[in-house]
Amino acid sequence: MSNLMDRIVTFCDTYERIILISLGVLIFAVLFTLKNKIANSLLRFASKIFFKGNDEKKNSFCDSLIKPFSYLILTLGSYLAISINISNTSVNRFFKILIILIICWCLVGYLSNNMFIRLHFGGDVSESMNTTAVKFLSNIMKIVIIAFAVVMVISELGYNINGLLTGLGVGGLAVSLAAQDAVGNLISGFIIIFDKPFKVGDLIETPTVKGFVEEVTMRSTKIRNLDDSVITVPNSTLTKEAITNISMMDKRRIKLNFGLIYSTPNDVLEKVRNEIKAYIDENESILPEPCRIHFREFADSSLNFEVICYTQTPDMDEYLNISNDLNLAIKRIVEANNTDFAYPTSTVYIKNKKE
Repeated sequence: MSNLMDRIVTFCDTYERIILISLGVLIFAVLFTLKNKIANSLLRFASKIFFKGNDEKKNSFCDSLIKPFSYLILTLGSYLAISINISNTSVNRFFKILIILIICWCLVGYLSNNMFIRLHFGGDVSESMNTTAVKFLSNIMKIVIIAFAVVMVISELGYNINGLLTGLGVGGLAVSLAAQDAVGNLISGFIIIFDKPFKVGDLIETPTVKGFVEEVTMRSTKIRNLDDSVITVPNSTLTKEAITNISMMDKRRIKLNFGLIYSTPNDVLEKVRNEIKAYIDENESILPEPCRIHFREFADSSLNFEVICYTQTPDMDEYLNISNDLNLAIKRIVEANNTDFAYPTSTVYIKNKKE
């Protein structure tokens, strides 16, 4: 009777093992065959939730994750198939590590294919600079993700990661100190991208340089000086200096100073001022307001006038032409009123001394 019971138990154990093995094989076979379809269905469903109405982002999301996600499903199926037959700590640890690596693969793959769609620094940023900035951010995020994955894998393997983290911290500090100029220029490049103090083609002026911006990279900015030479300025230098963007002016100021001779009568002084004001008011290239024309001071050898007005256009060539015409108009007005421009003179009185 005892032998019969032992045979029945052995038969049941063998039958149960065969069922479990068959079930494991069936689960693995089904998931291996359907992994791509299952992954595609799940990703399509998730994309409809996260990216409503944006087909480009939906397609990019699915295309970038379909391969690693299908392997994640296969890995989970393999773990399920093996765990129902073998319950082992080493097996669990192996599949944990495998899942960590596949999730890292998913994140890195998504960043590689979607950062350019998800992130753009505005229409004023050149395409090459935007590409460089996005690629830099993408690489930094990939490094962080991979570093986390490596630390988690090492921890799962049973190693103490405190010493490793301390070593990485010291090494990172040494590298950052050695490359602080390069890192500073890169950070300054992002400041220029976000703050947008200028763009390619703008005329800018700083305490050290004045010229047209020709190229902006993540490390430096190339500026063509007014003498046609090109200077490369590190971005960190530009972010530390005050930048005057001349191209952002919507008008230009004309400031003129001239002096009339002291013999000019008061009514002529008033007439000259009024005629200059009338010329400016009638000139469509000059803004009527703000406009200031004043008899400013009694100088040593002249009665000094100051004219301040603004052109309608910021264009340098047009500004120079308008300023030229105004100068000629003032000269004609002065000459028409029978007076003259003053120039430095001195009067010497000689006293006769009779002996």
